[in-house]
Amino acid sequence: MEENQKPSLLKSTMNYGAMLGLSLIIFSLLLWMFDATTNRALAFVNYIIIIAGIVLATKTFRDQEQGGFITYGRALGVGTLTVVFAGIITAFFTYLLYTVIDPGLIDKTYAIMEEAYYDAGMSDSQIEMAMNMAKRFTNPLMMSVFGFIGSAFLGFIFSLITSIFLKKEGDPFETDTV
Repeated sequence: MEENQKPSLLKSTMNYGAMLGLSLIIFSLLLWMFDATTNRALAFVNYIIIIAGIVLATKTFRDQEQGGFITYGRALGVGTLTVVFAGIITAFFTYLLYTVIDPGLIDKTYAIMEEAYYDAGMSDSQIEMAMNMAKRFTNPLMMSVFGFIGSAFLGFIFSLITSIFLKKEGDPFETDTV
């Protein structure tokens, strides 16, 4: 007896999430190797990689596993789940980066934050208070957790937009005559 095996949304999004997560890790490692982890302009490349991953995952799922059709809601789900799985991988990497690979990177981050506060014209007491508050929420574990939450939220927002262009609904009046 042959079972009709339907493609799994979860399996597809996990695969593409893993590919997206690895792409983001490679990009992060390149930034780290070239000492550009705090470069805000290059950080926008992350968004381009995420959008490309969402488009690739959704388009592939639509064309190869859904017969060329996908609803807006399903496209939104594919994109969001893909980024959620990528977020899990990158959150784990972020924790490793700040605790194992380069524990001194957190101090660099603090120095850049402090410099930005000085540039904003804050007084020494305001900077001290802001830095104490920042250090509570800027440790490797919290950065990983907030990074995951942020990437899931951004993935949802990006998927809301990309799904508009990737949805392709079939003719509801068409019937199969096979």
